[in-house]
Amino acid sequence: MSYNVPSRTSATQSTGVDKAIASLLVAGVTFVLGYTVVRAGLAYEAQQAPNFVAEDVQTVVGHQGAIWSDVAGF
Repeated sequence: MSYNVPSRTSATQSTGVDKAIASLLVAGVTFVLGYTVVRAGLAYEAQQAPNFVAEDVQTVVGHQGAIWSDVAGF
């Protein structure tokens, strides 16, 4: 007796849609994990950095006219 049994059943066949969904799922999980790791690393570095007070840093940028007057001698 010989039976015609397909080598693959429909449950084990993967279509292009299944592969696309699996790829999107893997990409989503990878993005979430990567984002979490980066945010945790940045938060850790922020805790280790010394705290600066706004009064400690003084940056004075002159007006463009004042800067060019020094160069041109006006």
